[in-house]
Amino acid sequence: MDLQNVYPYLVPGLIGPAFAETSIPFGHGVYAMLFRDLESEAGIVHSTVSDDALKAAGISPKQAHDVALENLARFAAGPQLSAKMLGGPEHEFHFLLYSGHARAAACLRVPLIHREARHHLGTDELVACVPQRERLIVSPKRDRAYREKLVDKLREIEANARRPISFSLFELTADGVRPFEEE
Repeated sequence: MDLQNVYPYLVPGLIGPAFAETSIPFGHGVYAMLFRDLESEAGIVHSTVSDDALKAAGISPKQAHDVALENLARFAAGPQLSAKMLGGPEHEFHFLLYSGHARAAACLRVPLIHREARHHLGTDELVACVPQRERLIVSPKRDRAYREKLVDKLREIEANARRPISFSLFELTADGVRPFEEE
């Protein structure tokens, strides 16, 4: 099995018991699930990577996820992912919007995203939201009222998303990503 086109997409729940071994729980009901992307004239065709396919190729789920995350990091460093700063420290909202591709939300796990957000948002305290597959929002943590207002706005904007994931927040740090829980 060639892993060069395998990516760890974020999905809103485990899609079935057959994928339990190849999916990683991420928190807030979100899972990182392996998909193989094939480019076509109509766009990207996604197909799931099953445990049986990995076993047949002699590849462990962990090895496949490691390679898929490396593939995602290369993608995030390239030109296909759009990054746009919205608002500013003095505005009601201040965040980075990553979009323009089906892999945008999955890029939450890429260390480059943390470094970029830290630099552009001017803080080490970052939260992120993946409301749908084509969107990743990274924002300063600020206070609880700000976070609630941001999530409410995202729910309004993304209400009709074709491939919703979650409106829960994740904490983005130099050490990785973890579910954000209000204190």
